[in-house]
Amino acid sequence: MARERRTKKEIITAKIEAIDEKITGYANKIAALTDEKEGLQAELEELASAQKKAEEEAKTKEVLKIIKDKNISIDDLKKLIENS
Repeated sequence: MARERRTKKEIITAKIEAIDEKITGYANKIAALTDEKEGLQAELEELASAQKKAEEEAKTKEVLKIIKDKNISIDDLKKLIENS
């Protein structure tokens, strides 16, 4: 069986189609990686927010401990803040 000879135009067209298929594949990979990146960025933001909240809670506990240790009432604390 003899092979059918392709024209130069058909060869170039086939190469263009192959390149288009690769571009589509890469575009899909880029979209998937972009989604993954956005998910990781959101996770990072959640971690930063949780860390900030934990630091604020630690500071609040420290202030409460000082208030209890010094036996300061809420009224005394308000006066201290107002006079500063």
